[in-house]
Amino acid sequence: MRAAVITALNSAWEFQDLPDPQPGHGQVVVRIKACGMCFSDVLVHRGHWPVELPIVPGHEPVGEVVALGPGCSTLRVGDRVGVAWMQRGEGRCVHCQSWHPVACEHTQTWMNLGGGYADLMLAWESGCTLLPDGLGYTDAAVAFCAGFTSMSGLRNADPRPGERVCVLGVGGLGHMAVQLAAAVGLETVVLTTSPDKAEYAKELGAAEGIVVSGDPGKALADAGGADVVLATTTSADLVAQVVSGLRYGGRLVTMGVTGPLRVEDMMTLLFKQCSIKGSTHNNRSDLVEVLNLMAAGKVRPRVETYPFSEINDVLKRVEAGQVRYRAVLQPD
Repeated sequence: MRAAVITALNSAWEFQDLPDPQPGHGQVVVRIKACGMCFSDVLVHRGHWPVELPIVPGHEPVGEVVALGPGCSTLRVGDRVGVAWMQRGEGRCVHCQSWHPVACEHTQTWMNLGGGYADLMLAWESGCTLLPDGLGYTDAAVAFCAGFTSMSGLRNADPRPGERVCVLGVGGLGHMAVQLAAAVGLETVVLTTSPDKAEYAKELGAAEGIVVSGDPGKALADAGGADVVLATTTSADLVAQVVSGLRYGGRLVTMGVTGPLRVEDMMTLLFKQCSIKGSTHNNRSDLVEVLNLMAAGKVRPRVETYPFSEINDVLKRVEAGQVRYRAVLQPD
C-alpha cells in the first residue's frame, strides 16, 4: 500500500510503499476513502504527541471494510465505517468494566496501529463505527474528530432546555459546535475576533455573532452572558478571560489544546458557582449522534478537499490557520 509516513519530526512526510496490513484477532482492514486533517496532526508533526517514529498519521479516517480478522462479530466486508482515535481499552480495568474505555490507561489508538493517510488502515473492530446511509465519505471524515469532540463537549456541559450556549472560536471544531448546538435546539451565540466569521456563524445557525476586540468575557457578558461556553480556540488567554461571561451555574468546557490555563477570575467561579471542564472524545453515543444529525442534513461540515499527494502543502495550510474550515484528503 501507499502511505504518508512521518520519519522525522518537523520534516516533510514521506510517501512510501508499505506491506498491506493483515488483521489480527478482533481487527479489521479498512480501504481509506477520505481522511480529515486537524491541528492535532500539526502537534504530531511537531512532536507534542508521544508517537514512535516512523508512523503513518491520520485520525479522521473513513472507508470500506475489506478484511476481517478472527473473532470479528459485528462488522462485515463492504461495511462503510469510520475509525475513532481511541479504539479499544484493555477490557479489565474499572473504566472499561464501567463502559468508559476512553479513560483506560492502556487504550489502543491509531498511534499503536497506524493512521489513515494510506490506501489501507488496520483498526480494532471496536474502534469502528458504521456510517449512516446517504452520508458521504468526505463529510463523514470530519465527524470522527471535529464532530465527535464538539458533541462530547456539548454533552459534557449537560445543557438544559432554554439555556444559552456560546462557542468561542470558529474553526474546524467551532464551526461544527455551532451547528450541533443549534441542531439540538439550543440558543447559540459565537465569540470571534473575525467580523467575517461572526456573520458566517449566523449561516451556521447561531443567533448572534459577537466580534471581540478586547476582553471576550466582558463582550459575552454585555451580550447577555451564556450558561455554557464551548471553548474551541487554542488560546489559553482567551479561554481564561471568557469565564466572566458565564451566567450563574455556568459551565466552561475547553476542547482545544491550550497549554497552561491560568484563571484569575475566581470571583465568578465562587459566587456564580461556575465550573470548568475539559473534554475530548468521550462517549461513543456522542459520535453516533453527530453522524445521524449529519445524515439528516441538519449539520454539514465546510471542507476543502485535496489529494493525498498534496498532504505536505495541506499540513502547512492547517498550521497557518488558512483552512476554511476542515481539510479532507482523498487517495489520488
